[in-house]
Amino acid sequence: MHASARSVLGSSGYQSSAWPGPPDGQPVVTPVAPEPTTTVPAPPPAPAPAPPPQVAAPPSTLAPPPPEPSTPEARISAALARISYPWQQLGYRIVFLGPQPGISGRTSPRSMGFIDIYVRPDENVDTLAHVIAHELGHAVDLTYGNDQRRALWERLRGITAQSWFTCSMCQDFSTPAGDFAETFAFWQLHDYSRSQLAPAPTPTELSQLAPLFGP
Repeated sequence: MHASARSVLGSSGYQSSAWPGPPDGQPVVTPVAPEPTTTVPAPPPAPAPAPPPQVAAPPSTLAPPPPEPSTPEARISAALARISYPWQQLGYRIVFLGPQPGISGRTSPRSMGFIDIYVRPDENVDTLAHVIAHELGHAVDLTYGNDQRRALWERLRGITAQSWFTCSMCQDFSTPAGDFAETFAFWQLHDYSRSQLAPAPTPTELSQLAPLFGP
């Protein structure tokens, strides 16, 4: 979601669009001399050494983060660049449209083969990349998923549910399909998971789940 211009992505790619110093003084010792000699005064305290010179801290070597792309087209390109999965092989095309209330993206059945992403004007690259990756997760599931693979997914994730999918145009974070899509996004971006069925997987768990993202 996001961006008022309509841009289409197919297999050919994007089209469009101190030391503080010593104490103040040192103890003075007055020596005791036999009478009738006179008292010998104590030597004056030694002068305090000069404090070390102040050394300026070196300038920071960390480069500032790059500025957020200012146009929807630039944010779309930056978000897609974070996706390493060869999604074009799924036979889906991605369509970027303007914002829609209450919805970020939509993935059609495989027979139709499109993903709609609704780009908001204020959406940053991180969020946009996660939305794209989530919808691609659905496309992966719709392309390669079957009853056996989905049963294995639920077992590996420790989840049970009456239905894999939710209703059309409904929020899916509490369904296995949504858990699959969020885990796919986490696998691609290493950011977060919004699944309400299970936490983001550990690296060991992810190594067991990743084979289910392919044929």
